[in-house]
Amino acid sequence: MQEAQIQITGMTCAACSARIEKVLSRKDGIRSAEVSLALGQAVVRYEPARIESGAVFDAIERLGYGAHAPRRPQAALADESASYRMRFWLAFGLSVPLLWAMLAQHLAWLAQYTPSLLTEPWLQWGIASLLQFGVGYPFYYGAYQALRSRSANMDTLVVISTTIAYFYSHYHVFRSGGTEQSHAHGYTQAQAHTHGELYFDAIAMILCAVLLGKWLEALARGRALRQLEALYELREGTARRVIAEQTERVSTERVPAERIAPGDRIALERGEAIAADGLVERGAAEIDEAMLTGESAPVLKRAGDRVYAGTRCTSGGLIVRADRTYRQTRLTALIDLVERAQRDKPPIQRTLDTIAAYFVPLMLLCAVATYVGWLLAAGGQDQPAAAALKHALAVLLVACPCALGLAAPVSLLIAGTQAARSGVLFARGSALQRLRQCTIVLMDKTGTLTDGTATLTRLQSVDGRERELLALAGAVAVHSLHPLAQAVAAAARERLGEPGPAARYAEHPGCGMEGRVGGVRVCVGSRSWLLEQAVKGLGDAHGPTGMAGAETTLYIAADGECVGRLHVGHRLRADARSAIRRLQRRVRVWMVTGDEPAAAAAVAAQVGIVQVRAGMRPEHKLELIRELQRRGERVAMVGDGINDAPALAAADVGIAMGNGADAAKAAGDIVLTASRLSAMTDAHWWSEATMRNVRQNLCFALLYNGVAVPLAASGQLEPRLACLGMAASSVLVVGNALRLQRMRPQEARR
Repeated sequence: MQEAQIQITGMTCAACSARIEKVLSRKDGIRSAEVSLALGQAVVRYEPARIESGAVFDAIERLGYGAHAPRRPQAALADESASYRMRFWLAFGLSVPLLWAMLAQHLAWLAQYTPSLLTEPWLQWGIASLLQFGVGYPFYYGAYQALRSRSANMDTLVVISTTIAYFYSHYHVFRSGGTEQSHAHGYTQAQAHTHGELYFDAIAMILCAVLLGKWLEALARGRALRQLEALYELREGTARRVIAEQTERVSTERVPAERIAPGDRIALERGEAIAADGLVERGAAEIDEAMLTGESAPVLKRAGDRVYAGTRCTSGGLIVRADRTYRQTRLTALIDLVERAQRDKPPIQRTLDTIAAYFVPLMLLCAVATYVGWLLAAGGQDQPAAAALKHALAVLLVACPCALGLAAPVSLLIAGTQAARSGVLFARGSALQRLRQCTIVLMDKTGTLTDGTATLTRLQSVDGRERELLALAGAVAVHSLHPLAQAVAAAARERLGEPGPAARYAEHPGCGMEGRVGGVRVCVGSRSWLLEQAVKGLGDAHGPTGMAGAETTLYIAADGECVGRLHVGHRLRADARSAIRRLQRRVRVWMVTGDEPAAAAAVAAQVGIVQVRAGMRPEHKLELIRELQRRGERVAMVGDGINDAPALAAADVGIAMGNGADAAKAAGDIVLTASRLSAMTDAHWWSEATMRNVRQNLCFALLYNGVAVPLAASGQLEPRLACLGMAASSVLVVGNALRLQRMRPQEARR
């Protein structure tokens, strides 16, 4: 299975993206296709043995859209915006004579200053022809491609409405032979009656309004993508690579960030951005990590500390050894997750896409019904066809699914990028909707409620040989990313030096770890797990835990015999209690942990959690989530370790701590990149604020169409006003979505 990311140009509304998804998903060899209107991108998963990547590009192009290699969405939108801008100003320039002549019919003072040439039907026909088939050609092409795929989109509505208006006016101009001449006061009502009512000015207004609306929409989408563009710019900087080093002097060369390879050494001074993930070799500096964590305060980094691409040095200087390629950095992963979130549509957006796909055909039927209805109602009136056509035109002009199609994606895009700045990364866009629907949140303890900086407080050896005990435990623990294991490994390094790694290492999530040290099988983990391993002598090592149960006890066995235990103390996150209190105003919060009941109860009491499930293995957490879901609960799971990955994947919303294991982050729908638990309440706030904004957009779009279409069908809305209303609806929806850029989740932290 392979994945192709494709930049698509020419999409004008939600019906376009839905049509591309539908056609691609039906092709043999394509497993799935996700299209983002906001990003102008598609991700297609396909089987290379059954279909080539070139065939996927060809399939998109046969639908009438451009298919290109992936590039930055902002660049693609800039090209799209420039195209709409050029076409709008061309249409506007050609429209001025037509609109002047139209206004002269209704304003006597303007008619006195109107050249007779402007009211000449032949001239109006010529200008309208340039507009219709020159400026309007892309609409014809889009409508033709939609017809080929047996669907309809916004281009279909524009083409049908302008074509009817053009040929209706064309008929009346040529019926009279163009012999009518304008007089001192311009194109009089008598001439209009002779020619029938001409709609050349309406064509001009339609094309200008649509192009202006699409231009403003592209500009607004570009503004919405600005935060994502800032991430691209951080990734595409340069670096000073060390090429030679003497005692006090370092020689460097400036190279693009993409050329930095693992092992390269980078010199960093105040004001420079770090070009690659790596470890500090020497120096000390304060690093601004706000881009990744949302924390505004700089972080002091010294030798041995990890630094990340895209973060910036605010003071001091460092020499950093890169250990990741350009494509493997945490910043690239952040960009990939933001883009993936835009392609992963929440249920409400998929519903809107389905509505948009049927909306255009429905509006075409409404226009036909309006025309027939007015013909039947006209009775003996003069020119019933002209009046019927006018009202049907108004229906076609006012009915455009643009506002409906934009109701969700622009809001989701802005919210996703803004939330990422505050330390909340929605890895899947659907989580923005699902999180606010959750009724219960399950919290892991170690690394989630605690800050992951556990420390070894005591050792208890059966035979008094504590150094040997720590050496055995450290050799196994050095392999693990679990906070408890890291605390043991850190203590071993501090007291004994770097421990030699164990052979045949294996980790048992939620239970413990094992390996061979000097030919001895060493197991480190919970008492219950060691009992299952038939370890002897656990009774000799078992005793009361310290610190009123606030420690976690790890037991150590060598070749099936218990040789001692380690006590690891936890430090609560500074904002754990306040974050839990705020979260409990919205949902119920439980603690689920693999730790011993005494340690779990002690931490739960400190943060104010009543419901505690201790001694939970990964399979037990999974069973609990499924049981709660069977009861009708919507479950969110917050965790950080490998042992939490199955539960994160099974929960309605999986939330991974940013400092946790990669497996946990891969399984999470949301990643809290900030080093604070209050980011969880921020995530809930963003979910509520975003869906509230989407509902506002949806209500406006439905209200607009629900009011405007009946008004147009009943003859209360002129075609010229209808096309302006259609353009305004899209701009207003995007404008409302842009309000999210000014919002901050401060009230969620009170």
